[in-house]
Amino acid sequence: MHIEGTKSSPSIDVEGGVFKIKGRSIPEDAYEFYSPLLRELAQYIENPQPKTEVQFHLEYINSGSKKYITNFLAKMNEFYQKGKEVIIYWHYDYDDESMQELGNDLRSMIQIPFHIVEV
Repeated sequence: MHIEGTKSSPSIDVEGGVFKIKGRSIPEDAYEFYSPLLRELAQYIENPQPKTEVQFHLEYINSGSKKYITNFLAKMNEFYQKGKEVIIYWHYDYDDESMQELGNDLRSMIQIPFHIVEV
């Protein structure tokens, strides 16, 4: 799965067991934008790879997008709790405290190994 990024929406790439979400996430309709990702995740869970890796590098995220990222992580957490190997990397720019804090908030909501990485 590949969704090209725009000025208001992140690029999304899903290949094998790797999910990559990168860019600005301020789409007008977050439901419409994130629905394909959530459908892809549901299909992936039915036939997963031995190891799943999720890589985020978001410059900015609005509240609508945060809701769907949280839903994505909740579904991934259920998958992890079934004994599947999952790891999450939350990349943030070195001077972006708000994205670092968001990573910490999201990490506190799930049990998946969640690495916050300054870039």
